[in-house]
Amino acid sequence: MNIVAVGGGTGISTLLKGLKYFDDIDLSAIITVTDEGGSSGVIRNEYSVPPPGDVRNNLVALARDEEILGKLFNFRFSDGFLSGHTVGNIIITALTKITGSFAKAIEYVSQVLAIKGKVIPVSEDLIRIVVEYDDGTRAFGERQIQEIKCKKIENIYLDKKGVIISGDAKHALQTADCIIFGPGSLYTSILSNVVVDGFVETLKSNKNAIVIYISNIMTQASESYKFLLSDHVNVVEKYIKRKFDFIVVNDAEIPEDILRSYREEMSEPVKVDLDEKRIIKENLFEIIVDKDGREKIRHNPLKLASVIMNIIR
Repeated sequence: MNIVAVGGGTGISTLLKGLKYFDDIDLSAIITVTDEGGSSGVIRNEYSVPPPGDVRNNLVALARDEEILGKLFNFRFSDGFLSGHTVGNIIITALTKITGSFAKAIEYVSQVLAIKGKVIPVSEDLIRIVVEYDDGTRAFGERQIQEIKCKKIENIYLDKKGVIISGDAKHALQTADCIIFGPGSLYTSILSNVVVDGFVETLKSNKNAIVIYISNIMTQASESYKFLLSDHVNVVEKYIKRKFDFIVVNDAEIPEDILRSYREEMSEPVKVDLDEKRIIKENLFEIIVDKDGREKIRHNPLKLASVIMNIIR
């Protein structure tokens, strides 16, 4: 069973952490290359290589030894001239320069981490995403998009034409038995993959794959302000030009004390307003403490992976 996850950032890595424990699957992750924040943004600008951060997160998620090598690759320097950079980002950048290929660098790191599955950049081009809002204004790049709050995005596209889906990503979509979108930021993690030339056509050519959408647990003020579940689903289906076979959502109540901090950021739980056979409702969230000591809502990796495996089986 070939499973392909599409996204970027922490959402997809959470899913991969759970799926890697199932032995009867071949797992691939198609990852966006439009990240502009932090270390990835600096490396992108200074070395003209695709941003390694999202790829690194997902490589570590699939590593057989998360405890030692995973921690090494995710180690972030807090002072000195390397402040803000992670070991993994530096290694991937160096390997890209040595081999002349971002994809080849990922292959070498995959061997070092002995990952279960494949991590595939959707493209090796240096690209940015552009969004248009319903008031006619535009935002250029992930950083600017994330700074603008409480506006509705009407359209997303790349900053240049002719950006073609990578051969490995195309092959993964063509041979997939199951294709999963999300969880992850609606525009900057999921749709930033979909708008690459050839993605939608390749997806449509695979008529046998089960296509699943995993909804975010919380809305985001910068990308999905006041969005219901139906809003999320309609936006992604509009771009992939097909209906999802299954939609996975969290239906467990989140503690009020946790929600207070989210509401300060104009974020709310995604309200489930669809009642269809394809909707799968489960208690999927867990509470984690981030590096700043704040409690955050995330999908539980094993619960989420178990739901996906039950659907497939």
